[in-house]
Amino acid sequence: MEQAKCYVIDLQQLRGEMKRRVFSKETVFKTAGITVVLLAIPASAFAASTGIDVGAEKIYKKLLNVGKWVIVAKGGIDTIKSVADGDLQAAKRNFLGYLVTYAILWALPWGMGEIDKLFEGMESS
Repeated sequence: MEQAKCYVIDLQQLRGEMKRRVFSKETVFKTAGITVVLLAIPASAFAASTGIDVGAEKIYKKLLNVGKWVIVAKGGIDTIKSVADGDLQAAKRNFLGYLVTYAILWALPWGMGEIDKLFEGMESS
């Protein structure tokens, strides 16, 4: 008959190892180096051309239409299932979660437009 093995984990030792890894000089230097490189690259290198923006907007509108119905269907099924099971708290949570997701999906293009306006104002000054 085989004996069961039991492993003991020393959480204090594990926490100490994690602190040493996270705050090691190597990690700090890598993070600082990547930050300096990203800040040194001009913002125009990341700017998309208008052709990409127009094409992406068309694709986004098509995906938005499909995503809208996926969210409505999945949210409706989950909410109805929770109500049928008698779990009204889960039904409220599901409904609110899907409602927030739907609102974010619709607000995303407006938010991105506002960010574009902000950066256009910064470039012209």
